[in-house]
Amino acid sequence: MAAQVEYITPEQMMKEEARAASLGIGVGKLMENAGSEVALEVERRYGPLFGKRVLVVAGSGNNGGDGFVAARHLAARGSKVKVLLLSSPEAIMTKEAETNWKRLSESAVEMLVARDGSELSRLGSEFERAEIIIDAIFGTGIRGEVREPHATAIRLLNASRAKKVALDIPSGLDPLTGEAKGTTVKADVTIAFHKAKVGLKRRSEFTGQVVVVPIGIP
Repeated sequence: MAAQVEYITPEQMMKEEARAASLGIGVGKLMENAGSEVALEVERRYGPLFGKRVLVVAGSGNNGGDGFVAARHLAARGSKVKVLLLSSPEAIMTKEAETNWKRLSESAVEMLVARDGSELSRLGSEFERAEIIIDAIFGTGIRGEVREPHATAIRLLNASRAKKVALDIPSGLDPLTGEAKGTTVKADVTIAFHKAKVGLKRRSEFTGQVVVVPIGIP
């Protein structure tokens, strides 16, 4: 029998992360664990990964940071990984995400940047070429409608024939209410970190299968 999924609100998750930090398990360690677990789950589901074309579409927050770590681990398994950052590198919002973006330059990962819609339109073929696309655009911090270039990226992602893996929550889905904010990722699988966010409940048309992975929060 499948294990019962435990749900958590974004606010409760923030408290659990703060508790972990007070025990010496900071955001950087949680991010490393999350990205590593994503690579393991992708390999379990879609492996072997050697030579597979993987595109990680990343926002500028910690969800993007989780994607950067996953990219590094997938490349270490022999995947041909590209990371597409939907902002300028200078606009990455946390030091942990910025550190992991910089670490990509020492790996086999190809780094792409689309600061706006016109830069993104030149990279549209990357979505068509990919065999697996990882949605690391928005995590639980999404507020309001999805704007450009993120909305176009989500449309390109949804139109691709690739397998689609959302990190923590499909981008565009409200993690608390489950409301779809206009343009929303339709994933084949959502890899939820620590516990599933309440917004994932009964939203399988966006989430696909929900898998919960541990990230080291006691």
